[in-house]
Amino acid sequence: MAGRIEGGISPRLDPRADSPSSAAGQAADVPRVGDQMVHALFGRQRPPVLDPDSHPILAALIRMLNRYRKKLAVMAGDDSDDYVVVLADGTLAMIDELGTIYFGAGFLMQCKDVPEILVGALAHEIGHRPKRWVEYRVRKKLAPDDIHALCRHEETRADIFAGIGLAELGMQCEPLCQFLLRFGQNPHPDYHPAEVRAAVIRDAHSSRAYRVQNRRKLFPEFDKAFSPKNDLGEY
Repeated sequence: MAGRIEGGISPRLDPRADSPSSAAGQAADVPRVGDQMVHALFGRQRPPVLDPDSHPILAALIRMLNRYRKKLAVMAGDDSDDYVVVLADGTLAMIDELGTIYFGAGFLMQCKDVPEILVGALAHEIGHRPKRWVEYRVRKKLAPDDIHALCRHEETRADIFAGIGLAELGMQCEPLCQFLLRFGQNPHPDYHPAEVRAAVIRDAHSSRAYRVQNRRKLFPEFDKAFSPKNDLGEY
């Protein structure tokens, strides 16, 4: 019954209903947007980590990727120590919420002679910048459709950074695009179709490559000192 009074106190007049502690408790029950997105984007089961010392070829590739990791991390606006690359089993490439980037042994062997694919995948993972999601402290329960839309947006942001990173490093993006197109089926529905992803990467790469070319032409000393291809990220 509307307006029913229980125990002689109307809920509307109950002093506990609007107390600061009650309001704080209700707010705490609503999850943070950042926490929900961390779970959606980086909550997958981590693959088993392998010892690179048992795989000399793969160990050399991991060392190479860790060198590029330093450059890409700084370019993304993070510290190089925010990320680490490890050898793993049963995956292509993935990143967790702590910034550990897992590269699958099979993926590395398949693409060992095409560094543009491996570095492009590394740039994609760093482009997620997982630690930044903790900054989203707004509390709001996201509907499944909201989470899906944000995940797809986030994957596109990471693809854009992959194109930008390859351009800054003086690498071509087409090997990565062709790999995505050959891959065919998307790993999960948060991605756009491979054709769209390739177009996004190409557009980001082309735009940044044009800027890089002008920067090197107009400000060669600045470019030599601070561009990712040269010294950025090595300090």
